[in-house]
Amino acid sequence: MVRAPSRQRNTTLRRGSGFTFVELLVVLLILAALMLIALPRYFSAVYRSRVRGCQAQIEITSTAFQVFFSRNDVWPTTIEEMCEPTAPSWVVTPPLTEVPMCPFGVPYEVVPILQDGSSGGAPTPDNPQVGVILNTSDHFEGVWKKAFEHK
Repeated sequence: MVRAPSRQRNTTLRRGSGFTFVELLVVLLILAALMLIALPRYFSAVYRSRVRGCQAQIEITSTAFQVFFSRNDVWPTTIEEMCEPTAPSWVVTPPLTEVPMCPFGVPYEVVPILQDGSSGGAPTPDNPQVGVILNTSDHFEGVWKKAFEHK
């Protein structure tokens, strides 16, 4: 059996070996349809994970508030007071190692609860602070709040 030289086999061009324009458009339409289904689910899952992360941070910080109060007999006015590197010298063993960050990038806000039931404002000797509210806004579902009081 005699084989043809390799030069002669490669010199002929074969027609129909590529994809047609219609086939490429069909593939692109299928990919676009899959993206329309997958992307909203992906972003919804990312959002739900941020919400759960924020709720977990609020729970952790709420425990830190209660630990801070039990050790120092005073409520903190900022989250930074409860963290090791930024705590005032009078704080006994700060309960947090670093300032917690909200997954949405919004800072947590500490609002004092006063004895008369109002929130915000500065405590006075006649109206001392009896607790704190930790809140944050995720810019989508409103504000999440968690209140802690010692009665």
